[in-house]
Amino acid sequence: MKKIVIIILGILFVLEFLLLAGEWNEKPVMCADKTETFKTLNEKKEVLILSGLGFAKVRSETGYETIPAKLPFWIYANFKTGTYTIIEYHVDYSTYCVIAYGVNLQSFGEKGIL
Repeated sequence: MKKIVIIILGILFVLEFLLLAGEWNEKPVMCADKTETFKTLNEKKEVLILSGLGFAKVRSETGYETIPAKLPFWIYANFKTGTYTIIEYHVDYSTYCVIAYGVNLQSFGEKGIL
C-alpha cells in the first residue's frame, strides 16, 4: 500500500510540472521583402538601436523543428515619437517579418537612451 501511495504521489508531482509548463502559441506576423520593410521603417523615421540572433521555432513539412533556428533580429525605434518595430529576418526565404511593433517606448538606461 505504501508503494502505491508513493507511486501516485510521484505521478502527481511530475504532472504538476507538466501542467505548469508553457505552451507554444501562434500569432500573426507581417512579412514582406526588404524594399517594403525598410520603406516603412524610413517613413516612421525609426533607426536601428539593437540587433542580435534570436532562437525561433520554425515549421517544417512534419511540424515544428525540434531545434530552434538562429535568426537575425533588429529593433528599430524613434525616440521622439516613441514608436518601435522588432524585425526578424528569415534567411532561407529572404523575408523580413515584423514580430512586434508599438508605441510608448521608454528607455531606462543610465542616460535615458540605450
